Amino acid sequence: MEAWEGVTRILVPVDGSAGSLKALDTAILLARSSGATIDILYVSYFASETDTANLISWLPERLTRPVAPAVHDALGTAEERVKRVVPYELHERTGNPPREILRFAEEHDAPIVIGGRGLSRVEGFFLGSVSQEIMEKAKGTVLIVK
Repeated sequence: MEAWEGVTRILVPVDGSAGSLKALDTAILLARSSGATIDILYVSYFASETDTANLISWLPERLTRPVAPAVHDALGTAEERVKRVVPYELHERTGNPPREILRFAEEHDAPIVIGGRGLSRVEGFFLGSVSQEIMEKAKGTVLIVK
C-alpha cells in the first residue's frame, strides 16, 4: 500500500452496481491506510430535470429510467458504506460518464478506483465499457476492481 502514501483523494465512480460497491469497499481500505478522502461520483447522461414518465424506448432501462431515483439510490447506498469510516464527499455530474470521470480525476488530482464492467454483454457492445475507457485514457492511476 506504499504506492498510496501521499494520496489525499480517491475517486470512486458509482452507479449502484455490485462492481461499483466492490470498488468502493477497496477504496475504503486504501483511504483508511493513507488518510485520504473518498470522492464518490455519480455521472448520468441526463439531468434529473429531463426525467419523463412512461417513456418507451429500445434502449436499456438503465439509460431510460428516471435519473433522480437512480442518483439518490446509488449515492445513498455508497454513503451508508463510508459514513463514520472515512472522510468522503458526494458528487453528481451530467454528461458522458467516462469523460466526466476523467475530468473529475484530473481536476482533483485523484487516482480512480472503479468497478469492472457493470454492463451486460449486450449493453457493453452498444455502449462500451466505462472502466475500459477509463483505463485507456486516464493520465493517472486507475485501479479496476472485479
